[in-house]
Amino acid sequence: MNRSLLAFLPLMLLFAAPAAAQRGKEQIDTVIEGDQEVLDKLGLSYGPFPFMHSTNEQVAIELFINGEILWLQTPHFRIGSMLKKWKIPVPDKKAYRAELALMAEDYPEIDPKVSSLDPWLRLHLCAWRMENMYEEFLGHMGFSDADFRMLPDEDILSQAFESDFTKTINDFEIARGGQKRTTGFPQWVGMGQFLGEPHRFEIFICEEEGVWQDFKLRYCGIKTAHPQRWNVKVETLDEGITQARSRAMSFGMSTKQARVRHDQHVHNALRHNMAINFLDGYMLYLFDMPSWIREGYAHYMRRLNHPGYNFFDGGEGAALIDNEEENWAPEVRKLVKKDEGTDFARLARINDYVDLEFDDHLVVWSKVDFLIQLDPKKFGQFVLRIKTQGTGAAVADVQRDAFRELYGWTMRQADEAWKAWVLETYPTK
Repeated sequence: MNRSLLAFLPLMLLFAAPAAAQRGKEQIDTVIEGDQEVLDKLGLSYGPFPFMHSTNEQVAIELFINGEILWLQTPHFRIGSMLKKWKIPVPDKKAYRAELALMAEDYPEIDPKVSSLDPWLRLHLCAWRMENMYEEFLGHMGFSDADFRMLPDEDILSQAFESDFTKTINDFEIARGGQKRTTGFPQWVGMGQFLGEPHRFEIFICEEEGVWQDFKLRYCGIKTAHPQRWNVKVETLDEGITQARSRAMSFGMSTKQARVRHDQHVHNALRHNMAINFLDGYMLYLFDMPSWIREGYAHYMRRLNHPGYNFFDGGEGAALIDNEEENWAPEVRKLVKKDEGTDFARLARINDYVDLEFDDHLVVWSKVDFLIQLDPKKFGQFVLRIKTQGTGAAVADVQRDAFRELYGWTMRQADEAWKAWVLETYPTK
């Protein structure tokens, strides 16, 4: 899915959380009930905060749905949700009780035995899941949140973009006493605390297709109603004045348009798309990661949650793949036995999702699965080599060099190692 071109933009932060009365009676948080102590402990706020072209409050006004969107800012995300109450199916109750019991360790007011998820609980559950996924990603990359907290925060970057950029960042470094960045981090000046991005990741989920279509047209300039990942950028007006936007990696969708009905389907859609946003934003979004790594890692992260509720990316104008097959490992094994699995050399040259057939999706998932299971640390280093190489693009030569330097393989040898692993690891059915 297309993104806007990369550009740095000024950041305007307004973190004060309005009182419950200011948010309107219909928006009182049923999970935390305005408990400021719990909000502070979890690093949560309701806004106002930057979102897309302006602020979360302004978005609601511009879409003529003020009061209908529930907003939440977490340590790493800004989320707008219009999800309605959802009844937990009887066969899923045990799994939800287990998940909510874990969540209740942080949210003391949650009752794990609820029979349905109200809109506020769905929002908080989404936020809790995404924060956990953020930690998973950091683990795969071999870094911690503390490593990124050494970089300039949103306020510092806001000041930098609005004044003398270099001087502001230099003053920040001097004030820190010359403390160096974590080993392995590039020295790019524009990096921020959110995996390298200046701002928190954004999510907007609604149910009605019309609302999402209006949102997407207004803030992305795209008329279609498909789910969308987006890199929010700055506009410089003729007078040289910049229009502040959130400078964030964003994802949004309409559940009705995407035919998403089950809560775990929502969860899978978020894991798939945020995995790609994490990869692209990692160490600052300067270019798209190779399509096979993005899609393979997205499938990997999605399937860690649930093997079903598939999600496939497609190019502009391409028909999205519609396949509900859940048991992927035996299918990959069959491809390997027939020597039909797409090789690394071809995958390295693919620049668009439209070039991935269903079997290719199986293969890219399996190849990421293989690299992570083989050596999680090397997988993180593999991604880092591609993200921080100097050509400014994730070209095939860079991938080939990364295989050779980290694994001691040519691409052909990487394929042979993958095939042997699949035949040894994946079941026949």
